[in-house]
Amino acid sequence: MALQDQLYAMYVAKIYPVLVKNDPRYRESMFKAGLGWNPTVVTPASRASFEQEMKMQAWLGASKIDGARSLQPDSIQCKVLDWSMTLYRVAEAGSITPPGIWWFTDQVAKRCRDAAGSEAKKQLEWLRNVLAVCYDWSTFDRIERFTLHANESIPAVLGTGLPMPYYKRDPKVDRETGERVVPEAPPDYWKKQGLWLMGGEQQVVLPWIPVMRIATTDSL
Repeated sequence: MALQDQLYAMYVAKIYPVLVKNDPRYRESMFKAGLGWNPTVVTPASRASFEQEMKMQAWLGASKIDGARSLQPDSIQCKVLDWSMTLYRVAEAGSITPPGIWWFTDQVAKRCRDAAGSEAKKQLEWLRNVLAVCYDWSTFDRIERFTLHANESIPAVLGTGLPMPYYKRDPKVDRETGERVVPEAPPDYWKKQGLWLMGGEQQVVLPWIPVMRIATTDSL
């Protein structure tokens, strides 16, 4: 089954209260679908519009994940996370962009602590390598966490991260002209050519993120 169809099946299966309470984007989608701002059930009258909105959101989510080309295709699986767990991500301090969709589990965090010790800098170096986050994607200097409690659930995509080059220089859209431009090469770009970040760890992609439950932590 295509990723878009798997996402759609999770999205229309139920309303996720943890997202209603903590994700403004999810709440906005519920409102667009005619369910109001704090829905608990999908009424018969709003079923068609709800399914249409979730179909659009599934397409957007699948496009973002497929476009990143960051996961091994045969490792990708959709799953509703419905047990108590803590997820982590590494962010960019001072960034005003919404939290990224790429997270990792406490099992990866434990391996990081075992391999890199308790010092935050060494943990971040280890994580950048095994999560394969290119150096021009993020300053990768702040660890964030989100805890899913018992009796809560959230849709997710699981997959094994692919290796990535040290620098990737993906084209970006200029906000003023709308044109796609390639960022200027970093000073050590040619020196780093041929270097790769190994990837290989399981990643958890959250198409919907309970942003109001995210906390910053000094280290894992």
